[in-house]
Amino acid sequence: MIAFKDFRSTTAGSPLSDGMDRSLVLANEWLLKTCVRPVNIETITETRGWTALAKVERGIRVWYEVAPPPLKS
Repeated sequence: MIAFKDFRSTTAGSPLSDGMDRSLVLANEWLLKTCVRPVNIETITETRGWTALAKVERGIRVWYEVAPPPLKS
């Protein structure tokens, strides 16, 4: 079975800010702590608002393997 976990950073203004760097640090820390096996990693970006007042949420989605549920006997 697979699951995913999102790591997002919200920053004001340009999507070129360090939001992705922070998301990557958080994802790497989580992967080291949990020792899960990543299957796929993708970027996520969402903009809310207009022009200079926009909030840009950027991040990383980590898809990973999880143990299947135990079989009922």
